[in-house]
Amino acid sequence: MNKVLLKLSLRFLVLGILTGSLWFFYNRHGFSQTAPPPRVVVAEQPGSPLLVLSTYIDASDPLQPRYGYSITNISDKPIRAFTIQESVSTGGGAPIIRTEMTHSPAVKLFLKPHESRQEDGGLGSIYQSPPDKVELAVDFVEFADDTRWGDDASKSGEMLDGFRAGGKATIKRYREILANEGLNGLEQALTDSNLMQPESQSKSVRWIDGFNSGVSNVKSRLFRAKTKGGQDGVKRELEKPFDSTEGRQEP
Repeated sequence: MNKVLLKLSLRFLVLGILTGSLWFFYNRHGFSQTAPPPRVVVAEQPGSPLLVLSTYIDASDPLQPRYGYSITNISDKPIRAFTIQESVSTGGGAPIIRTEMTHSPAVKLFLKPHESRQEDGGLGSIYQSPPDKVELAVDFVEFADDTRWGDDASKSGEMLDGFRAGGKATIKRYREILANEGLNGLEQALTDSNLMQPESQSKSVRWIDGFNSGVSNVKSRLFRAKTKGGQDGVKRELEKPFDSTEGRQEP
């Protein structure tokens, strides 16, 4: 009987510690599961080619709220890239600013005039205290005719320029290797992490990051092509343009 009472006492003790820990955690951060959801607002941007509208808010987890918004192309030109800025206020200090760029590498994926898409925000973000406001703004837009709009505080334009430079240079180099050394030479080149380097180190960090991403993108495409179609698949992929700026139609 004493052993039974001892086991019950230990269980109650553990339960009490867990309950106290949870109480301390929630009260230390000053919130409860009934915290009001954050307000999701859209910045006023006269002349913006994109219309942004809040669609839903899910604050079931106060420290990781999720929200949705729609993006509508209200211009008369197809859009192939855009960046949305999310400014999150948590009640103290400067707001937390994040940007999310959507890039369409193929004509088929362009956001056409009057077309809308649903986007999700807050994914992967965990805050120290519940956010009380999220402000959405259009930071950058690139049209299919190469013109651009927006403040581009995120330097998305520089990143895209580097991305395309890296991707196109890599395809050109691999085509040369294939022509001169065959498929065996190409397969060896794909394992060389130092084969492609930016030609100009005077470019910005954002441009160089984009260049390296473009190189990695081409390698990933070729590895996928080899997995699906073998050596013939690699050849077909190398024959395709890098992206829509060179006429790539399909992803």
